[in-house]
Amino acid sequence: MKKQNFNLHTHTARCGHACGLDIQYISCAKEAGIDLLGFSEHIPYVEMRLPECRMFYEQKEEYISSIRRLQNELHGWIDIKVGYEIEYLENHYEYLMQMKKDCDYMILGQHCKYIGYEYDCCCTDEDVLIYAMQIEKALAKGFITYVAHPDYYMLGRRSFNLVCAEAAHRIAKASIDYDVPLEINLNGFHYGKKFYQMGSQIVERYPYPFREFWEIISEYGCKVLYGYDAHTPIAFLETDRLDKADEILKGVPLNFIDSVSFK
Repeated sequence: MKKQNFNLHTHTARCGHACGLDIQYISCAKEAGIDLLGFSEHIPYVEMRLPECRMFYEQKEEYISSIRRLQNELHGWIDIKVGYEIEYLENHYEYLMQMKKDCDYMILGQHCKYIGYEYDCCCTDEDVLIYAMQIEKALAKGFITYVAHPDYYMLGRRSFNLVCAEAAHRIAKASIDYDVPLEINLNGFHYGKKFYQMGSQIVERYPYPFREFWEIISEYGCKVLYGYDAHTPIAFLETDRLDKADEILKGVPLNFIDSVSFK
């Protein structure tokens, strides 16, 4: 598969589970042949005080100003954007719209059902359908540039059943209806392989990218891109990430795009 020259899923040390300076991410991205680098730090929530999960609300101004400064200083050498990776929570919609005023874009990484209820810990059949519904509602609002790791719900699963397939179909339809790309995430490998019940068989797989999910996506012709989901600068130089993803998705006819439109 063709290597893309942009990445919009980049974190910083501010989230508490990443490392490195902002300039180090930029330098490694440029060395890897990336011409457009978007920073998409986890959006802070006032009521969330988890230093190893995401930056505090008080850090948002420093985050925006730091990336904006580098954006200006390095203009002409590399194109830099500043954004957020957000969860769509209906009771935080006005807050999201307020935060969007200061950034270039937002990507949707639906990690939780609500603050405190994370899908990666356990994702029931009911949760899977709520996850799909949250993505549908977010895309209908028209402010999401793309959906990060849309198969994220498989991290909290140990089976891929008809409900999981239904969620994939719903996410694909929303992607087509609202013209929003879906991301093949290159960071799911760090969780290691898990055992999944697939019909009568038990198979060992990475949580994402999850092949059966992407086989369904391919039926719709959804726009698809890669996201490094970088938590260290050196991630951009780890070419095995792309190799692993390509091996998992070998033979799946996906509609890769060469550029992205910011919303």
